[in-house]
Amino acid sequence: MTQSRPVSVTLPASGVVFVESVHAGDFQMPPRTDPFHKVLYVVRGTISYVEAGRPPERVPGGSLLIVPAGVRHQLRDERASTLFLLCFRPAFLTDDPELPRLWSELAGRPRRLIAVPRPTQNQIESSWRRAMLERVQSRPGAMTTVRTLAAGILVTLVRMPATDGPSDPATRVTAVAREIEETFYDAWSLDRAAARAGVSRRHFSKLFRQVSGHTFLEYLTNLRLTHATHLLRQGGHSVAGVVFSCGFGDVSQFYRLFRARFRLPPKQWALQAGHQVPAAEFRGASPRRRG
Repeated sequence: MTQSRPVSVTLPASGVVFVESVHAGDFQMPPRTDPFHKVLYVVRGTISYVEAGRPPERVPGGSLLIVPAGVRHQLRDERASTLFLLCFRPAFLTDDPELPRLWSELAGRPRRLIAVPRPTQNQIESSWRRAMLERVQSRPGAMTTVRTLAAGILVTLVRMPATDGPSDPATRVTAVAREIEETFYDAWSLDRAAARAGVSRRHFSKLFRQVSGHTFLEYLTNLRLTHATHLLRQGGHSVAGVVFSCGFGDVSQFYRLFRARFRLPPKQWALQAGHQVPAAEFRGASPRRRG
């Protein structure tokens, strides 16, 4: 259903709600002040944002607005728009000691507008869709999941470098490199990474080497192996557990890459570092491999 006026927002007991607002193109919101914080994500179209004491913001699709509780503001369509809204009570920020600092950093920026690079748009849209699913299905743990998704969006926005406009291919590739740095344990491939950046495989590979100094595969492998050494140094992790935690396809791949990098197999490397790999699980990982 398309809207010409603001949707009515009712916060549930959890204090957090995700809402969709599809505008008819003549959307006009009179000045208002809300008792809750808002993150507005423009999925498509363009809106204008007006707040006393700040320059007006033109907010195109793929951008976000940070609107703190108690701020008098006004929205209207420049082009028919679809918005995703994350609304939450100020009390939600007391759930975790880091949340007040995260929100303070976002709300304290000179501009309310955050231009989001394409890879991060995918992350944010996925979180919103998941939250909407949890909201309508009312499954066990739905309230906890929604609150976790809301907190995750705040973390994503704070970690994302500020940008003042649409991103060029090199900026999008840099954003993908940053995303890989935080999610290297996922099933990344060159095709997936290039799609995230919105460029061809060939162009992505060229730009990725320019921005990171490594090929895509070198970069991904280095991140996984570095995490493997952290786990092995920590002690108490089986080789099979390390393989799973780091995102390697199988034990044999991990052994081959680890030995090529460190000149030792994982168990021997861990012993030299003064840590014991659980023996039973180590033997079960690959009885035919030596070292």
